[in-house]
Amino acid sequence: MEEKKFDLKQLLDHFSDIGGKRWGITLQLERFEKLFSPVKEGREELSLKHLIAIRDDYAFANWWKMPEIYEEDLVPLKGVFIRLKPQDREVIGKLFDLLMNIEIVSCVLRFIDPQNYGILSPPVENILDVRGRHKIVRYVNYLGHLEELKNEYNFERIADVDMALWSLANILNYSYLRHHSVYSKIYDEYKQTANLVKKIMADNALAQLKEEKPLYKAELFLDSDYVIAGLIAGRELDLLVKHLCGKYGINLKRRKKTGELIPRTIYELADKLADEKWISRQEKTDIEEWWKLRCDITHKDEITVSRAEVKKMIVGVSKLKEKYSV
Repeated sequence: MEEKKFDLKQLLDHFSDIGGKRWGITLQLERFEKLFSPVKEGREELSLKHLIAIRDDYAFANWWKMPEIYEEDLVPLKGVFIRLKPQDREVIGKLFDLLMNIEIVSCVLRFIDPQNYGILSPPVENILDVRGRHKIVRYVNYLGHLEELKNEYNFERIADVDMALWSLANILNYSYLRHHSVYSKIYDEYKQTANLVKKIMADNALAQLKEEKPLYKAELFLDSDYVIAGLIAGRELDLLVKHLCGKYGINLKRRKKTGELIPRTIYELADKLADEKWISRQEKTDIEEWWKLRCDITHKDEITVSRAEVKKMIVGVSKLKEKYSV
């Protein structure tokens, strides 16, 4: 069977068609790139002419509302765009102070410098689960993700990555696009591969959990995926038992008759701990029960362990760790 591959770049060719099918309209991107290119080249300053052109675009007006701007408001932006760098927080901040909407800021920057900027909008934010403590930080983080995808899929411009990502987001969000004769194949390729889009999304989604204690992570996963929760708890149980053995001088290996040293199982180690009265017999029984759960989750083709059993294991291991200060 041929291995499925996902190529985000293929979606760039479908941007206009998907926009038409879903919204009936798309931004006049090529027109705006031509209108704004003199700003990046230093032949013009950003002026009301440019902002009014965006404001009056029918597609733009359906999604955003341009604030009231006067020519004198643009003075602080004089000369900044010829020096515009990728992910330029200073310029992004100045534009945000003027426009007070990071999505509109992203539109302006995308039209001025499509090589290094893309449009931030809910569909693309959600597909990558973009994070940031402030709107400016969130946009800069988004541009960083677009740069990763640009390199991975050999795009020429950041703006092209954004367009392809927006196309993918619409396919994922709307069933009639997912079942379209052309897009269904792309949808299948995306769903059945561990591609960079998913990896960025997962990394962003789990970023806040990275510093959390493992058993707390297990508890958080309990409702959404109790198998993962059980695997995390099982590892913590393994570490707990081995830590107690190290603390009380119990060797983690035993010698066979042949003289070979082999690792003791968790069952053997729990026995040793109980025999030497470092843990109670009930705790030994609990450890054996939880270890069997861990082994069933790890090795059985069909998962027969219940969510309730995993929850009991997480709570029990947590109490043991607290009791023995592990």
